[in-house]
Amino acid sequence: MNLSRIRKQLLFLGFLWIAPMAIGQSITPSGTTNIASKAATLQLSHIRSHEIAQSGDLVYVTFTIENTSDRVSRDILVQIDITADTFVEAYTQNTGTYDESLGLWYVSKLKAEESVTLSLSLLMKSDHNIDYQAIITKIGRKSATDEALKTQGIINWVEEDCLVVFNDFSTNAEDKRRGLYADCVAKYPNNFLQVFDRWGALVYEKENYDNSWTGKRHPKFTKFGREELVEGTYY
Repeated sequence: MNLSRIRKQLLFLGFLWIAPMAIGQSITPSGTTNIASKAATLQLSHIRSHEIAQSGDLVYVTFTIENTSDRVSRDILVQIDITADTFVEAYTQNTGTYDESLGLWYVSKLKAEESVTLSLSLLMKSDHNIDYQAIITKIGRKSATDEALKTQGIINWVEEDCLVVFNDFSTNAEDKRRGLYADCVAKYPNNFLQVFDRWGALVYEKENYDNSWTGKRHPKFTKFGREELVEGTYY
């Protein structure tokens, strides 16, 4: 028998046996280590009881964390900052713990499509707006830096009995009382004024009223009557 020929056949068979193992070892790790788990998606929001408040009023701010994904999120840490010297009357949360001294809200586990809330009851002080902010700073072992995980707002202080609306006026007076006048109306930027005649017909309306009405119909209502309104009572 030709020894050279046998040696070549053995080498060939050895290659066939070794090759699949080498290929398997190179494919299997790359097929597993490159698959990244999908992180839970969180949304942080808030609602407030007041946009403006007077001294001594209790105002409420409720923060909500919602897990909008199909995976569990763990070890969520929220930093809550409120204007210095704001008195926290009370706080409640439906899960997790809140450290008032540090402003830290910790939620150990948030299931898929689950939401949790933290409500703060704050005392409004004199000449003192309340600014507040909440931001998720940590999820699991990783720090969170996404601006989408942040929510903030402000509750503005107004003087007590500041808004006074005078219920009679002249259309031809020359001082500032000419027309319908309201003290401090500029501090209520979301106001909406509507005026009706005694038959219930709308004669004037304005968003963000600025003490500019002098007893004339709004232009869009002039087709129902003359521009000047007659002397009388309006509502």
